[in-house]
Amino acid sequence: MVEQVDVALPSLNPFWARTLRVALLAVSDLFGLLLAGFLAYLLWAKPVRGQSADLYLGLAPLFALFLAGYLAADLYPGLGLGPVETLRRSSYVTGFGFLVLSSITFAVKLPQLYSRMTFGIGLLLGLILVPACRALMLRAVSGRSWWREPVVVIGARPLVARTILSLEEAEQRDYRPVAVIDPGWSEPAGSKPGRIENVEIMGGLEAASELARQGVQVAILANETLPAEATLDVLQKHFYRVVTFREYEHLPVEGAQLRNLGGVLTIEYTSSLLRPHNRFAKRLLDLVASSLGLILAAPVVLLAAVLVRLVSRGWPLFSQERSGLGGRTFGVLKIRTMQVDAERLLEEHLAGHPEQQREWNRSFKLRDDPRLVPLVGRLLRRFSLDELPQLFNVWKGDMSLVGPRPFPGYHLSSFAPDFLELRQRMRPGITGLWQVMVRSEGSVEEQQSFDTYYLRNWSVWLDLYILGRTLGAVLRGKGAY
Repeated sequence: MVEQVDVALPSLNPFWARTLRVALLAVSDLFGLLLAGFLAYLLWAKPVRGQSADLYLGLAPLFALFLAGYLAADLYPGLGLGPVETLRRSSYVTGFGFLVLSSITFAVKLPQLYSRMTFGIGLLLGLILVPACRALMLRAVSGRSWWREPVVVIGARPLVARTILSLEEAEQRDYRPVAVIDPGWSEPAGSKPGRIENVEIMGGLEAASELARQGVQVAILANETLPAEATLDVLQKHFYRVVTFREYEHLPVEGAQLRNLGGVLTIEYTSSLLRPHNRFAKRLLDLVASSLGLILAAPVVLLAAVLVRLVSRGWPLFSQERSGLGGRTFGVLKIRTMQVDAERLLEEHLAGHPEQQREWNRSFKLRDDPRLVPLVGRLLRRFSLDELPQLFNVWKGDMSLVGPRPFPGYHLSSFAPDFLELRQRMRPGITGLWQVMVRSEGSVEEQQSFDTYYLRNWSVWLDLYILGRTLGAVLRGKGAY
């Protein structure tokens, strides 16, 4: 007999919470599309073609095709996809949607009315604004309890605890554990199951029907082996989604594919770095972006160099020898943000401040760094403007826009040998995953963990995601010192 206990569901009815989630996602996507179209009209159709806004407003109902495409791509509600896969699916649908939109206007003999350049600009802006609007909306609501889908976690207690912690620490917090089921639970007289990570244990599998009745539709099965057929039967009888949670240390997860080999479930991992066309795509992205970036950054670099020279003696630009692809050394370019005698200043400062010596040992960074040149150094560091000359390193082929950072030798010596070998498989980057996730607050262990994830899960989509996150982190001046 299952005691009927209400689980900690959000105050909003689960059905209406799911409906509101889908509606907010759709509104944010539609807003991004409309904003892209509006800006494309202002940038080209109005000033160049002299066209009326009413002409393009007539196409607004066709934006429903985009929403239908996002729905078909499982972006509503998009549970458990992760930010990189969400970006990939959203971009494909947006691109295909603009292709269909253009085809419709041509099919009905209206090419003389609509500007293809306007559609092209709208596409480029849509690829940026749709994910950006969704990201802003998620940032606003993802901390709300009603936003996260309530789930029951099922399995042995140690695995359940790790699963709950993983769900709580996930970057895209889609699921909220509200109850635990222990399949091995048998109820001794006068005892209560207790709690795991502050989530109540409801009992054994017999509690599934009560949880489903209260509105829980997702079950997460934490198991080191495949679940028994009887267990799956019970779960699929009561829950709309059954998700298997398994820990795979250091195995790639982005882009992993399920395969059916004669009725046997297999998981296929792809080493993207070994595919020549992937390397070509990454290099092409680096060349195009660094070429444009050098043109745009030139005035900023010149101004920064002048400011550094005004407040500090010595040449404002400098080069440091770093290890790159295959262990080959090269000179990484930077705007000088430190005093000329920086090493002596650091040694003297750390000798007199033991607590900052511990901070240095943890991350090779100091929040209050005595080596920085007055005023200008901290400003350039805060917004990462001192890194702009490295666009030339990217253009030359010594570096990439995204990759493991080209650390100095004393920093690299703190890493494990196998990780150092892994790092050398890719060009070092101006930005990287650990920088956008933890920035300078990250320890050496966190840097190694995030870089390992990046190198094993690399894709162009992951690079684009990191570049987007980098822009947000730089504009906020988050964690850079």
